[in-house]
Amino acid sequence: MFWWWAMEFAQDGDVSKFEAADIADAMEYDGDPDLLMDALIYAGYIDQTASGRVIHDWYDYAGKLIERRKSDALRKANSRRKPAEDSKDSADSPKDVQRTNERNGTESICNPNPNLNHNQKDIKDSCPEPPSADQDESPPDDSGKKGKKKPEYAPDSQYYKMAVYFKGLIDEMSQAEGLTHLTDRTNLQTWADDFRKLVELDKQSDTALIKSVMDWVVKDPFWKSNVLSAEKFRSQFAKLVIAKNNSGKKSSGTRYQRPQKPTIDIVERQLKPEQSGVSEEEYAELLKMAEAMKNAKKEDKSNGQPVA
Repeated sequence: MFWWWAMEFAQDGDVSKFEAADIADAMEYDGDPDLLMDALIYAGYIDQTASGRVIHDWYDYAGKLIERRKSDALRKANSRRKPAEDSKDSADSPKDVQRTNERNGTESICNPNPNLNHNQKDIKDSCPEPPSADQDESPPDDSGKKGKKKPEYAPDSQYYKMAVYFKGLIDEMSQAEGLTHLTDRTNLQTWADDFRKLVELDKQSDTALIKSVMDWVVKDPFWKSNVLSAEKFRSQFAKLVIAKNNSGKKSSGTRYQRPQKPTIDIVERQLKPEQSGVSEEEYAELLKMAEAMKNAKKEDKSNGQPVA
């Protein structure tokens, strides 16, 4: 039902201009329209892009049929512009006589020989009219589209002001990061409607909290590159509140600190000969050798020789 509806009202596959309620009405879905929209995106029937929402691989499903309709409509328009002389009947081809039959409709009676008696039934050639080139009707315009009218928000409305404020924060952040034209295609009416849904449908009526999250999200190293629209802000609002609260705890100085290990003074150990595992004679000999080496280094240093 979603595809049949799109064949008439979204032939290019772009459903960005339609509300979730419009698509829910087209599919005769009685539940929450926003829940249906999230499910269609999650299941892959609708792709969420930077410019809006499009039906996944729409041309593969309906592209050929739509192109045929356009070709037929163009051929019909060209046939109307033909010169009048091209539409004249030839002398050898008499005009068809139209006969209306209540049961069979309108059909053409083609007489192969105009000189014969027209009352003779055996010489009549009943030829049905060929199908017209525009048998597939041209798609209607969107003025009669099914669904609710998209709301409009005045510049002084609360939700429009929220949209303008958040867009300003994103613009400042993007300029600081060296990015330009990041929100040039922003539709503030759509953003305002997303903030209305956040407040009215999601029951997030604390506007002070919403504003504080707006101020925080454009500064957070992770979230500032992931929340660049009002729709994304709404869908991630619960996670943003939790992340914001946790970031405040980290900066409050209550982090866990490891207990310091006791310091141990390093002292030179003086071993007695009996504790070193050598005899007193060997120990005395070692001390003499160490003293001799020390004196040799002093002499080399005084003579300018490099010391090993």
